[in-house]
Amino acid sequence: MAGDWQAIKQLFDAARDLPPAERADFVAAASVTAQVREEVLSLLAHDDETQSEWLSGPPAPEPSPQGRRLGSWRLLHQIGSGGMGDVFEAERADGSFEGRAAVKLLKRGMDSQAVLERFALERSALARLNHPHIARLYDAGLSDEGLPYFVMELVDGVPIDQAARTRSVDQRLGLFLQLADAVSHAHRRLLVHRDLKPGNVLVTAEGQVKLLDFGIAKALDPVERGAADLTVASQRPFTPNYASPEQVRGEPVSTATDIYSLGVLLYQLLTGVRPTGRQATTPAEAARSVLEEEPTRPSGLSADQVPDTQWLRTRRQLQGDLDNILLKSLEKTVERRYASVEALSEDVRRHLAGLPVSAHAASSGYLLRKFVGRHRVPVAAGAVAVLSLVGGAALALWQARTADGQRVLAERRFDEVRQFARTMLIDVDKALQDGPTAGREKLVQTSLSYLDRLSSERATDAALTRDLAEAYERIGDIQGAAQQSNLGRPEDAASSYDKARLLRERLAQQAPQDLTNVAGLLSLQERLGDNARAHADLRRAEKHYAEAARHAATLAQARPDSAQAQVKRIESARYHASVWYWPGNDSLGDYPRARRVIDTLAGEMAELQRRFPGQTVVLEGYSSLLNQRFDFQRLAGEFDAALATQRQGLTIAQALVDSKPDHPTWRRWLYLAQGRTGDALIDAGDFDAGVAAWRQSIAAREAVVQADPGNERALRNLANGYGPLAEHYANTGRHREALPWYRKEHTLLEQLVAKFPQVKALPRRLRESEHDLALSEHLNGDTAAALRRMRALEAVGDPLALDPDDAAKQRLVRARVLLVTAPAEPARVQAALDAVALLRKRADAEPFNVTLGRDAALAAFHTGQALRQRQGAKGCELMQQGSAALGELQRNGRLSRSLGGVVRQVATDAAACART
Repeated sequence: MAGDWQAIKQLFDAARDLPPAERADFVAAASVTAQVREEVLSLLAHDDETQSEWLSGPPAPEPSPQGRRLGSWRLLHQIGSGGMGDVFEAERADGSFEGRAAVKLLKRGMDSQAVLERFALERSALARLNHPHIARLYDAGLSDEGLPYFVMELVDGVPIDQAARTRSVDQRLGLFLQLADAVSHAHRRLLVHRDLKPGNVLVTAEGQVKLLDFGIAKALDPVERGAADLTVASQRPFTPNYASPEQVRGEPVSTATDIYSLGVLLYQLLTGVRPTGRQATTPAEAARSVLEEEPTRPSGLSADQVPDTQWLRTRRQLQGDLDNILLKSLEKTVERRYASVEALSEDVRRHLAGLPVSAHAASSGYLLRKFVGRHRVPVAAGAVAVLSLVGGAALALWQARTADGQRVLAERRFDEVRQFARTMLIDVDKALQDGPTAGREKLVQTSLSYLDRLSSERATDAALTRDLAEAYERIGDIQGAAQQSNLGRPEDAASSYDKARLLRERLAQQAPQDLTNVAGLLSLQERLGDNARAHADLRRAEKHYAEAARHAATLAQARPDSAQAQVKRIESARYHASVWYWPGNDSLGDYPRARRVIDTLAGEMAELQRRFPGQTVVLEGYSSLLNQRFDFQRLAGEFDAALATQRQGLTIAQALVDSKPDHPTWRRWLYLAQGRTGDALIDAGDFDAGVAAWRQSIAAREAVVQADPGNERALRNLANGYGPLAEHYANTGRHREALPWYRKEHTLLEQLVAKFPQVKALPRRLRESEHDLALSEHLNGDTAAALRRMRALEAVGDPLALDPDDAAKQRLVRARVLLVTAPAEPARVQAALDAVALLRKRADAEPFNVTLGRDAALAAFHTGQALRQRQGAKGCELMQQGSAALGELQRNGRLSRSLGGVVRQVATDAAACART
């Protein structure tokens, strides 16, 4: 057929200039083959329906039918027009259905018997479909003029190609999978859409795909075949740019037809252009391109061929699997395409999961690359170990040329490489399929076995020794690094770090001026500091951080033009300062010293940003430093300065995410920055804006958890979003709004403790959540439930006596809960009074800590309020003391401005108590 295209085009162009009634006879008399004649007749039949759209746009709408009724529906206004009918927004005239719907009414002049049968098929097809991504059918009937109509879900959205423009590659694939699920649902009900194009696929503001218009659906079951056979060439409607080759040729359609059209749509979503016919200006040219043009490999498109301003970055993401998936979908031969929509969807899902896809030949190299890419973080240590083994083996081969003894070592190392690779690909991969924890355990066990065997040989090669040290460090990270998700075994981590330390020190002794060794010691000292801090050994942590800062300064001095070296110097100094004082964390208590260092480093980082504008390493370092500076400013009640700092941090986090939307760390930084911005806004007095920022942060955290339900760190971050928002509501007296957020936090923490028992920090967080929830229940009028919760805590070992290791906030919560839930019990009253006294002592010792001062004042007030009935004078005295302390904080501008209402209420209640 491709060779006859010139004859088809000439005959088609000549016939199209004739009146429609004369075209068939003209074509029949032409001296061409029957195949050419049939093709021209089919193109002419389609051209009658679509030519005006190609040349002059859609036809002008008829006058507004506002107020006209079709059955039980009242038309409001026209919202669209297609080849068969017009679409109107409508409402139910009898009031039995709230909301709006879309009504499709057949056009006048289109009510031939064949078209009426086609329209009836559309109605029948929709009635058989029930899927969240397919527009629902509500009703159907005939107008007074006998024109069929049907009523369906009104979708407020934009075409899928428009919706994809602002989304990342993975998000576009997510939209496509929604569409593919809808098409697969139709195929399982023996229906083919046959006109998949952007205008028939809308995306709502919530990101939900809706597939429209089964008007040309082809029924595959015997009942539908008997009703109307629409496969004849003269009556096959399709859109040329999205049609399959068999549609253009007039051959029978099948599910493969939709698979091809899905491939065209996916190509357009990922590149912004169509795979063929990009220069076509008529239906005939578009149809020809489907038959004759081979689709360009997506990643082979040049920047001037696509509208994506970030195409060079996007193109890299398409190379490989997505290229192959798209080209397999767009095969011109049906048998070479995917066998089903499910098979196409599965390959897309496997690509997103980092798994091998069927569109790529399953070579061993490809499978290994996919394994490493899929488990990038947990196999980092294993990857380093493999490199170590390979490097050691290569070195041994070189040595073996001059020494027979080394040949034996080389052969053994190559055997180790093969065995290690087999273990990683089979045993570790199987363990990872059983769950991330099981996989990590297997990874650590396997890697340590090989590393210990290799290091026992005491190789003198510096590169091999360095690789071994790094591998031990990565293993230690997996075992118990405090700054990442780990197996909860800090003691084992310390052992791995110690093995790395011996290797690093050996290297430094051999080449003390080698900056690579300096960098290695710097990284190791920071890990040792983190490990000591996790064990609450702050003096040892301070020593390690000081050593790390010294090494970082050496590197910065040697590399003055390196942005990375300069940022690392500032970061190491910041870590060191954090041991002296870090808001909300255990420290040595030297606030003035730490604050001076942080402020100085902030100025130095701002200067680095001017020296190295736009460099990612500087943006990352500045973001982390601003977060710590914000904590200090907020702690000191410097709310305007804190808000300005946090807005800087939010801007940087957003810029990082904009540059790489799929970067998991930067996405986490962004939602953490959104939460901190909420804190800053609330402190500055804009409560509503602060809550909105927190809700935005929580929504982003929930999205991460939904995408990776087994991610312990993401789940913990989500709990750490629910709790602060609940606390903001509670602090401002909005207890009814606080309660559901406390419940969400508590439920999630219960699940975390059960799922990750090795994470030692979780039970303490759960206990604190129990106290918060009990207090919230009491303040919402359910004191009985609060008391039951406290009794249950005590039954499992939550003592009334104050625990010297408890945080100040937990002491406050304990005091308030113990008192308000059972004020008649002397032991509870005394425990509350002791807690208040300790809080006030801590607040006096840390006058810079506004948060602690606020909590101590509120504890005194609420304790006095609860004691008022039993010890009137003592209760009133505590209420007045708490009110006075809050008032002083407010007068000095060091109290969150959103607490103004609380301060006024406290003052009123204290004054009333004094009068009585």
